[in-house]
Amino acid sequence: MNRFARIELYAAIASVALAALAGLYLIITTYAANETCYGMSGAKIQCHPLTSDNAAQTGFRLIVTLGMVLVLYVFGALAARWQGRTRQSDARVTAYMALVTCSLTTLFITVPAISGVGFFFIPSTLLALVAAIVGLVALLQAPKDTPDAGQSSSSSSSSSRKPNRSATSGSSVTRKP
Repeated sequence: MNRFARIELYAAIASVALAALAGLYLIITTYAANETCYGMSGAKIQCHPLTSDNAAQTGFRLIVTLGMVLVLYVFGALAARWQGRTRQSDARVTAYMALVTCSLTTLFITVPAISGVGFFFIPSTLLALVAAIVGLVALLQAPKDTPDAGQSSSSSSSSSRKPNRSATSGSSVTRKP
């Protein structure tokens, strides 16, 4: 694993940790403030007092909402790990694109909510974007695939890989003996 791949992985893991801390902070403040905020009306977040009647519903809403966001961070970190450990170039590209998808999705979730709860996810989102940018450098510096050791570059082996045109043409011509 090269230096950029390690930086990418560490940034992705740090983004997961920061997102988990932000989520934990939001859960604690929701119950400490005895207020649950959800929904929009006139570009303002609607907050309601937290009562025993809506405490379970609020907890479920927090778990689902934060869970969706945290899963993106975790998948991004797993993609960074995958990219750093795989040897095939097409798998590295797939892993990198998964990392970019997770990073951009968290960005597009965080930016509209920046005046509310999205503010707490800014550091983790920025680290996820750093992981994606450094991941591109790691992808470009990764060694290219090499052919298998069993393959030969001689003309006889390349001609043996070509399909027999007469056998695969699909025409049914019968020959008379």
